[in-house]
Amino acid sequence: MSGMFDTKTDKASRKLAVTQKEAKAKRKSRIISISVISVLIVFSAAAILINSGFIRRTVPVVTIDGVNFNAAEIEYYFNSEYMEYINMMSQFQGMGMSLPEAGRPLSGQIYNHETGETWADVILSSTLSRLVTMVNLYNAATASGFTLSDERLADIEAELSMVEMQAVFNDFPSTNSLLQQMYGSSMNVDVYRKIMNFTTVAWSYNEHVRESFTYSSTELDNFYLENKNDLDVFSFRMLFVAAAEHDYSDFDSDEAYEKATETAIAEAYERAENIILGGIDSAEAFIALAQVEAGFASEWVGAVQNIMGEELDENIAEWFLDETRRYGDIVQFNESTGSTIMYFVGRDNNNYHTVGMRQILMLRDDVNSEDFAEGIFDPGYIEAVEQAERDLHARAEQVNALFTATGETEDALIGLMSDHSDDTTPGGEYTNIAKHSYQSSHLSVMKVVPEIEDWLFAENRAVSDTELVYTEAYGYHLLYFTGFGELLFELMADDRMRTRDHSEWSQSLVPGVPVKRTAFILVHM
Repeated sequence: MSGMFDTKTDKASRKLAVTQKEAKAKRKSRIISISVISVLIVFSAAAILINSGFIRRTVPVVTIDGVNFNAAEIEYYFNSEYMEYINMMSQFQGMGMSLPEAGRPLSGQIYNHETGETWADVILSSTLSRLVTMVNLYNAATASGFTLSDERLADIEAELSMVEMQAVFNDFPSTNSLLQQMYGSSMNVDVYRKIMNFTTVAWSYNEHVRESFTYSSTELDNFYLENKNDLDVFSFRMLFVAAAEHDYSDFDSDEAYEKATETAIAEAYERAENIILGGIDSAEAFIALAQVEAGFASEWVGAVQNIMGEELDENIAEWFLDETRRYGDIVQFNESTGSTIMYFVGRDNNNYHTVGMRQILMLRDDVNSEDFAEGIFDPGYIEAVEQAERDLHARAEQVNALFTATGETEDALIGLMSDHSDDTTPGGEYTNIAKHSYQSSHLSVMKVVPEIEDWLFAENRAVSDTELVYTEAYGYHLLYFTGFGELLFELMADDRMRTRDHSEWSQSLVPGVPVKRTAFILVHM
């Protein structure tokens, strides 16, 4: 009996042990499953969080000299840099300029097959380079205690208000949704305002520093004298004697083609020499010869051209810069396609005041030649054009009579503008008008059409002078002379000196090095 009992007890013990082992295994399996699920949930949540707008708007991904930029900001600057590049390169379409394929991620398009750089790499590098410059300016502004003026702060708010109005006008559910479509899915109003403030501080301070330099009249005079060969304006007329062109297919060999080309060039040189030897005793004679050589008569053929000394080709600079050069001097310059004859008109040292004016502009009505069966040769078109001119003349005379009747004052002119002027310039006012046009990022003087220029710069011109002037380009201009501005050569010297000194200041700023702090910077690029 005892043996039988012991056996039963042993079996029961083994069964209990197996049951306990299975239960333990099941508990362990459940724990592992729960742990795996928990880990997956954590990783999924982390992935969602990492790519969420909140993280991309708050976690720094790039740091430059203590200034942090989150992914939303980098995406904005990246897209801005990309669009600026595309706009710039689009001006050179047809010249083989390299552009990425539209509609494909830049990170998937190779820019340099030797290095493996993608278009995203290149644009990001350019973006970070620009940000380095902006951080330098921003930090310098902060260190100096520079703050934005009320006007600049108002500009930022005006920009935000404009975006809000665009969102409403285009039926976007919110301003944020419009900003996200324009600048990336992580953008919102707060980030956009931060970007506007940062960029405005940086570039406003840059402008502030440039404008802070001051120069005496003596310094300006000395600078211009030292650089007059670059800054003076040279006027001339030009006549081009072209070598006859030959069709390569007309020749049996390269040697025959080259010999014919050389002969044609030599003949052009000789023809130009003979023109000079024949004598050119006036500008009118030169213009007539230029028109014969060109094969047609036009106001542009043989017309006076102007060029700054710094833009003179090195082959002709010595002749133009000769201090003995006088009006009517003639020279021949041979080129690979023919020979150029130049007729010296003068050298302008820009020693005159810019001028200002107001105007009432009366544009001629357009007559569309396509509305007539024979186009510009149609008698109906010709009559319509002549009638438009008669109507314009009558209108100009009427406005001029009203101006005379109201006293011919500046206020009288302004009072007539709303009802009678086609000019969209506020107050019809123009300042810093010069005889020649010089454009830079900081110096901007205006050039007007010849008929108005002749009147503005006529000898003894005085404030409050008025005139009704007709121009071929526009129509009638009722002009009022408002006065004289600064000496042009001083404006030019001031601009160059500011550029020089500002450049030296900019180079004194030690650039920071961009540090990428996370790996998800190119999520949307």
